[in-house]
Amino acid sequence: MENQTKKIKILIAVPSLECGGLERNVVSICNYINNGKYETTLVIVNNENPFYTVTNLSVDVINLKKKKVSSSIPDFLKIIKTKKPDIILTAANHLNLLFAVTKWMFPPKIKFIARESSIVSINAKRNKFPFLFQLLLKKFYRKFDQIVCQSEFMRNDLIKHYHIPEANIKVINNAVLLPDYKLTADTSADHIHQYITVARLSEEKGIDRIIRSLKLTKKKFHYTIIGDGPLKNTLKALVKQLNMEDQVTFFGPSALPYKVIYNPDLFLFGSHFEGFPNVLLEANALGIPVVSFKAPGGIAEVIADFKNGILVENDNEPAFATAVDKAVDFPFDRKKIQLDTIEYYSPNKIKLQWESVFISVFSN
Repeated sequence: MENQTKKIKILIAVPSLECGGLERNVVSICNYINNGKYETTLVIVNNENPFYTVTNLSVDVINLKKKKVSSSIPDFLKIIKTKKPDIILTAANHLNLLFAVTKWMFPPKIKFIARESSIVSINAKRNKFPFLFQLLLKKFYRKFDQIVCQSEFMRNDLIKHYHIPEANIKVINNAVLLPDYKLTADTSADHIHQYITVARLSEEKGIDRIIRSLKLTKKKFHYTIIGDGPLKNTLKALVKQLNMEDQVTFFGPSALPYKVIYNPDLFLFGSHFEGFPNVLLEANALGIPVVSFKAPGGIAEVIADFKNGILVENDNEPAFATAVDKAVDFPFDRKKIQLDTIEYYSPNKIKLQWESVFISVFSN
């Protein structure tokens, strides 16, 4: 890599820069990439409602202004004709599949990398046409020169269900956003414990099972839910039904959730499945312990019992309630949680792993 003289041209394709882990990590790649070695273009299918911003001025950001990913291929072909990328990196399962299916339309010298942000076998079942989607995945996902997963669970899922060669799959964890503020635990005797969740209010995030679990806890608490989504009214109705309106607050999306609720004791995580949960890294990067269900995905690769949180048997709401009460009394070393997380998932460290993939794919 030291002898590299010509910049490697990379085109990154993403559906949007709306609020989400996929979008956040694409922006992180763009912001931290080595501009001296890579010429980077970020193409966004529709950037109508951006939540994240690319601050790296060397990255050329192009907004296609398309309503559907499926109609974007002609635009990508025009951009590729001008930019002449060496590598195309796609991010998002449906966008990945679209490029895999249409790969024959692109210049043969281009190398293709897919960044997989979901547990593919679970995501495929949620598609409008699951049987067809599965067939396409099995036939075309092998056409990528490299697939990058966020967790070992995701990698094993691809190998088991889609028979992707192991050599063609790399695991690169997400980078953590470095916090610009510090938290200090309140240990006073009359402390009302503050719990927080940052998530889209949708079925797969399992906010309902957190709310039901909290009804079973014994400690005084207040629970703040930061996010928005289709289940907001349903969740509010559940809170009302359980007579918890004084204990639960709904707050909209925020780029700085820990300035909305200062100094939370715990981060509560209820997802039914998760590829690699960015919000857990962000909580740990502030020294906040996590209580989570041990659901399918990369959650257990982030949380270690009584080190940076507590994992609970999936769907066991009484056990979750017990874990919450136990966690607020447990002497977690919040400083160590913070330092270990920032060191292990630092953007500069993750950047080097991505650049290693780019070099390897480009050289083959």
